[in-house]
Amino acid sequence: MNKSFWIPLMVSFGTMIFLYVIGFIANIDILIFNISLSHTEISLLPIGAGMVMGFITERMIKSKSHAN
Repeated sequence: MNKSFWIPLMVSFGTMIFLYVIGFIANIDILIFNISLSHTEISLLPIGAGMVMGFITERMIKSKSHAN
């Protein structure tokens, strides 16, 4: 696989992990992933932000490859 696949994927996962860690450390409810015996809560904001960052990174790589 080439850079146009791996770099956006890593940026996407990195953003998601970073936001979940910030939510856990700062105890921000909108960024927290909670697991308990009765239910599981997953915040969708870090997932959405990670996907957006992945798309932006992919567009930046494509635009730089077309410019060269």
